Amino acid sequence: MEKKNKPLVSIMIPTYNRPELFEQTLQSALNQDYENFEVLVNDNSSNDDTEQLMQKYLSDPRLHYNRNRGAKTKEENFSSFEYQAKGEYLQWCMDDDMLAPNKLSKMIECFEKHPEVTLVTSQRGVVNGDGMLIKQWKAPVKITAEYEVLAGADTALTTLANATNFIGEPSAVLFRRRDLKNHYWHAESRGYLTISDIAMWLELLEHGDIAIFREPLSYFRRHKGQEGAQGDVILLSRLEWIRLNREYYQRQVFPYTKERYKLFLKHILADAESCQKLKAQSTDEMWKRYTSGLQAVKEELDAVGE
Repeated sequence: MEKKNKPLVSIMIPTYNRPELFEQTLQSALNQDYENFEVLVNDNSSNDDTEQLMQKYLSDPRLHYNRNRGAKTKEENFSSFEYQAKGEYLQWCMDDDMLAPNKLSKMIECFEKHPEVTLVTSQRGVVNGDGMLIKQWKAPVKITAEYEVLAGADTALTTLANATNFIGEPSAVLFRRRDLKNHYWHAESRGYLTISDIAMWLELLEHGDIAIFREPLSYFRRHKGQEGAQGDVILLSRLEWIRLNREYYQRQVFPYTKERYKLFLKHILADAESCQKLKAQSTDEMWKRYTSGLQAVKEELDAVGE
């Protein structure tokens, strides 16, 4: 099908001080075999290394580079995408992740075949700092065909009760812009910071189903500089999982039963033992917030059990 008949996809890459990893990310975006996409880069690096690297790519008409010197925070660097992105479909891509060359073409085709689907993802490959594949994260369902379409409510409840993001990071998922109200424009969604991607995916699943490809179409990178490896971030994520589950149990957008909710609360309490090792890596303030949150979970479990 000709380019003009294919929906435009906006690939959005925010970057900060990672020129070597970023270049691999950028190349994976530009190497898409899909016919109609734009690549938007917002760069608020504290040095000019990425800007210098970009010079050899600027002749590509699909690429739009913004040297975002005025953005002093991650949130400010993300915010410009709201006005820059022109695509009907949105593809976030973090500056240390990579996209498979057929990611967009496969996922757009899936959307066209399944209008009931609001979110398309894949089982993800995990690469190390050198870009070498080290493992594959598998979904908790057996995928025998090229992809499986799963009920949105069932997937949401599995995600909530297990407090596990098997759907994927922002780089893993493709979605229609119009299907989401609370976007990632400020590096958060509905006030969730560490699990903002999950907050977005659940909102999308409130309105439709999910398709999961068997083979990896994106690659999440594990390396020492990741924000998610910090003690305060991990503890905050536990608190946000508690808040998110409580929100959906109270709203009953999905049929979240009392028994399933109790299992989640027990899961959080069981996880507390493994979080003890994070005390030395965390600030006193965050540790206090976390232990206070655990106490509230214990009290809630007693109340729900009545």
